[in-house]
Amino acid sequence: MSLKTLHQIIIFAGISISLIFAWFCFFDPSTAGNVLYTIAGIGSLGAAVGLVGYEIYFLKKTRRLIIT
Repeated sequence: MSLKTLHQIIIFAGISISLIFAWFCFFDPSTAGNVLYTIAGIGSLGAAVGLVGYEIYFLKKTRRLIIT
């Protein structure tokens, strides 16, 4: 497995974990009405969006590299 592929997998895992945590913060009945969980959910969504942007940047930057 190349370093590029491993990097992509780790970024994808980070995006997935951020979205799962955001879902928990917004939709879990035990956290309903708690402002701290709402703020954490918004921050987690922001992190996921940032990681998607970074993934796009990384793929564009490494498109021409030949890494096996």
